[in-house]
Amino acid sequence: MSCHCPLSSAEVSAVLEGHNDWEAGVESRAVSWIAQDTQCLLPPGQCPLPVFSLDELRDRQLNDPCLSRVLFYVNRGKRASRRERAGETYKVLRILKQWDKLKILDGVLYRVTKDNLTGKKLLQYVVPSSLITQVMTGIHDEAGHQGQGRTMHLARQRFFWVGLESDVRRYVKCCKRCVVSKTPEPEGRAPLESVRTSSPLELVCIDFWTAESSKGRNVDVLVVTDHFSRMAHAFPCRDQSAKQVARQLWDRYFCVYGFPDRIHSDQGANFESQLIRELLQVAGVKKSRTTAYHPMGNGLVERFNRTLGSMIRALPARSKEKWSQLLQTLTFAYNCTAHESTGYAPFYLMFGRIPKLPVDVMFGNVERDCDIVDYDKYVKRLKDDLKEALTVAQKNIDASQQHQTELYNQKTKGRNIELGDQVLLANKGERGKRKLADRWESTPYRVVALNPQCHIYRIRNTKTGQEKTVHRNLLLQANFLPLESEEPESFEDSGGSALSSRSVSMDVVGPASDLCPLSERVASWVERTTVSDDPQQRLSCRSESLESLNGVPESTGHEQFASKNECTKVESSVSSPDEGQSCDSRSSVSEAVCHSDHGVSPLEAIEPPPGSGDMRIRTRVGRIVKPVNRLIENMTQSIKTLNPVGGVVRSLLR
Repeated sequence: MSCHCPLSSAEVSAVLEGHNDWEAGVESRAVSWIAQDTQCLLPPGQCPLPVFSLDELRDRQLNDPCLSRVLFYVNRGKRASRRERAGETYKVLRILKQWDKLKILDGVLYRVTKDNLTGKKLLQYVVPSSLITQVMTGIHDEAGHQGQGRTMHLARQRFFWVGLESDVRRYVKCCKRCVVSKTPEPEGRAPLESVRTSSPLELVCIDFWTAESSKGRNVDVLVVTDHFSRMAHAFPCRDQSAKQVARQLWDRYFCVYGFPDRIHSDQGANFESQLIRELLQVAGVKKSRTTAYHPMGNGLVERFNRTLGSMIRALPARSKEKWSQLLQTLTFAYNCTAHESTGYAPFYLMFGRIPKLPVDVMFGNVERDCDIVDYDKYVKRLKDDLKEALTVAQKNIDASQQHQTELYNQKTKGRNIELGDQVLLANKGERGKRKLADRWESTPYRVVALNPQCHIYRIRNTKTGQEKTVHRNLLLQANFLPLESEEPESFEDSGGSALSSRSVSMDVVGPASDLCPLSERVASWVERTTVSDDPQQRLSCRSESLESLNGVPESTGHEQFASKNECTKVESSVSSPDEGQSCDSRSSVSEAVCHSDHGVSPLEAIEPPPGSGDMRIRTRVGRIVKPVNRLIENMTQSIKTLNPVGGVVRSLLR
């Protein structure tokens, strides 16, 4: 049984008042609870962003022994006298030299200057000594641990103190995270050819960057970089499929910035798929790609991948566990700092304004342009600023590319590869550590087309006929190797043996152990040249021997041999048959010694590149063999030259 007790009117009124008070205090209680629990929402070890009020900024300056003296003179409105300057410290005098640029706003001391690139007015907060460490943390540690130049750019845009440059350089140089995480640049071999653009979205480079997460799984990141402005974005993806690439490009890039003129990528199957091809065709975007195994062809996005990795490695250990969630913050910090090539921040080249950073919220030193009052003036100012910025950026890019080309080309290696040369392709297909793998593929290739401006070559497999387009850095000239696939075009030499007209095939010559020793071949050449006592007959026999030695006459060094024959004719005209015979024998021996000095047989040394019109003699490694200057030839030419001179001298003396 329940007891039903009637309530009095006073009790009912009290209950209703309690409900009204509870409902009225909901908002205030929620605000108090949020304020109490805000600290719990932050990651462990991370403090909320401190925001300094104007009173705090002013008090910090007043409590600084140096800035307090500067504020005294600026508030007085009169420069320090000579007697007053004698009693001030060095830092006070350095700041007072900026007298015309010092300005007090709301009791806070600023230095007024202009941006060297945009010409806009900048308010630099004069930082007291007690806040320099927090400023360094905001412009370096919280901005992605970037280099000295980028950190210096952020500091000069916002702050001023005595010794700013030296302090920033020392701080970045001694930053532990930067020291343990950043590595030097690699080297290349072919001369550098830079890609040139003249406006944003003219060329957009894409690539995938992968790193491990805290859960042990790999996270795939689609990196998109504008070539002109250097504006970079990083979009995490579930995988590297073509569907993910198309979705990210359409939703997060094309629908934000519009369609670019051309997209550049590597030869990944996801970038070369039918889906991407149809998407770009619908959008009216052209597509280009790099050569195989040559990431330098997409160097801009590859360089940003390295920078992104450095910024992530420089994160604290707790923040590094969730690096995929901080990608947008890191790329925003990158886009807000000046790029070395353009001199501008990518954000400014793309949008025409300086972004507002957390450090600006802390110090409150970003002012709006008071001259902008309507849309027309804003558009006009934006067009003028962007036009000037694009012009200056283009000049800076050209100068930077020229400087990079000069430095890069000082370390180039290798020699030019011509059309028809035989080459080997670098062995890049094997997976794993490749400690025991060959550096070059064993199958030779023939160069069938080339683009000397970009150092791109199209090569054909001599066995299968398959063609590939590769960069010069992946090729090794190998004209000394035999071509087993080509049919030898034979002819009979003076000894009756058959030789290939295009190359010396191993099937014709036989194993190296079956070749005659060098001394026997030299003796046989000497014996051929001593068959007849007639100088003209000896000359013709020697020419036939040289032609048979070289294979096809039109593909050998006839200029060199012709000069030797002419010298033989001169010697035969001034000497007896016996003397000419001995001279000819010595010349044959000297040729054999010349080839033996290079460590190869004469057949290998004078073998020309098959299918090429090069008339010069090359060694096994492709070097050109210089003509032999024999002593008797030089003496004969010197005597013929000196005889007329001697007659003239004698006639003058008489």
